Amino acid sequence: MTDVKKSSMTIAIDGTAGVGKSSVGKAVALKYGLSFLSTGQMYRCLGWKVLNSGIDVDNPEAVTEAAKSIVWGFERQADSSLKVLIDGQYLGDKLQLEEVGRAASKTSAIPEARAVIMQKQIDLGKKGGIVMEGRDIGTVICPEAPVKIYLTAAPEARAVRRVKQLEEQGEKPDYQNILASIISRDERDSNRAVSPLKPAEDAVIIDTSALNLEQVINKVLEAVAKVW
Repeated sequence: MTDVKKSSMTIAIDGTAGVGKSSVGKAVALKYGLSFLSTGQMYRCLGWKVLNSGIDVDNPEAVTEAAKSIVWGFERQADSSLKVLIDGQYLGDKLQLEEVGRAASKTSAIPEARAVIMQKQIDLGKKGGIVMEGRDIGTVICPEAPVKIYLTAAPEARAVRRVKQLEEQGEKPDYQNILASIISRDERDSNRAVSPLKPAEDAVIIDTSALNLEQVINKVLEAVAKVW
């Protein structure tokens, strides 16, 4: 058993889209008094900056310079999550705009720009006291993390969850379209040249297909208990 102080603990949570990484990560962070960061926010911040600055998302040099110029800020909230500020601004719901998501997808695929964001995440991970979720946390960002979790679920199960979520918001989603989108996202994440989505060799793999949120959280806490 590794002797790790709570204040310096780093927990890495990776996994496919739609498995509840953020919900699980926040719950675990709150339980242990750690900060929580969803790293995808940082790539969306870059996408927003590129759009807001009128930069061509297909211009690698300009996008990389934009990434280098970002002044990051992080403010811990009551629910343990870190509010991400870019150049002194909190973007809030702007990060969820469809065009920002598309820009984030394109800009994060530029190796040089991605490397800039990744280095900031690596620095945060080294400080410890944090739960980080994303696609490459256990493999690239925090390979020395004492706890690495990889969450997965069948595409069909994730599509059902997404449909339910959208219906609760008053929308009328199409299951087949959502399923196709999830499968396509998995394919891109797993086969990209830079930091492809895959479990770390020493990650605890949890299939959430037949589990509710509380059950997933409990399994993660069991993994953490083996270290603490």
